[in-house]
Amino acid sequence: MLAAVNRAVSPIGSSWLFGAAVRGRSVALIALAGLVGNVAPLDGQEPAAPVESLEDAADENGLNLHSLELLDSRDGYAIPLDSTFLPGETLHVFFQIDGYSVGADDRVLLRYRMDALDPAGRRFYMAEGGEFDTELAPQDEDWKPSVQYSPTIPQHAGGGRYAVRITVTDELAEKTISDEVSVRVDGERVLPSDELLIRDFRFSKSDGGSTLDEPVFSSGEQIWATFYITGYAMREDNTYDVESSAWVLDADGEELYAFEPQGDAGSPYYARLWLPAKFRLDLEESIHPGVYTVVLALTDRVGDARATERFAFRVR
Repeated sequence: MLAAVNRAVSPIGSSWLFGAAVRGRSVALIALAGLVGNVAPLDGQEPAAPVESLEDAADENGLNLHSLELLDSRDGYAIPLDSTFLPGETLHVFFQIDGYSVGADDRVLLRYRMDALDPAGRRFYMAEGGEFDTELAPQDEDWKPSVQYSPTIPQHAGGGRYAVRITVTDELAEKTISDEVSVRVDGERVLPSDELLIRDFRFSKSDGGSTLDEPVFSSGEQIWATFYITGYAMREDNTYDVESSAWVLDADGEELYAFEPQGDAGSPYYARLWLPAKFRLDLEESIHPGVYTVVLALTDRVGDARATERFAFRVR
């Protein structure tokens, strides 16, 4: 016989592993340091432009971003600007504004905006911005308004170069400067699809074990399988709804074991383009040698699409 242990370990649902392990950096909201500052999240904005290389953020008349740094934590120490992060971690970007204009009555009026962008220029975190609208006192001659922005990389983020783009406008001088901090995210790289399907299906003999080029097992061994589901439809608000059923067939096509149908759905801020999954089977000592087949049936409830794929393994 073929037995599957722990029905909670299923091909889809709460047993799925989303993203990579988090190294424990805390999530922090935006923080401001200065005389006067107003900050607000910016949502529902026009699509962000793709990430591209920008010139050093310094206006010819002096407006510039001073002490642009990437911190290890909120109010922490500076780390290399090209640091590598994992999905689920938080970026802490800090900068000060210098070289701004001072108008009548010693007034300062600065506006700023931060966009967190993935390699394709899509926002992976809500844009935030604010302003400094204040009158300087005599002792504020060297004041540099400070801003910190802490976007969290989604757990389901793919690998590639991500960026925080900063735009600052001196309203009195009618000048704008931009700069960005670019980091590498060490996430999974799953090829997208225009149709519902499974990618990168892999058999192994242990959780996280080496992929088997030929999936051959002995009686009494464990079978582990990992894969990704992609190509499902999403609404404008990134809503997705995918359901899966799975069962195992013997060489004669008879069903030996069926997982309980599972599903996963949501509407995250950052579009979820693929779903990682894994399951485990235990082979009993009495199982007969032969070829067996895992059948995975997918249902995309948003796109009203279905797909079925088969993956064979052999017991010797």
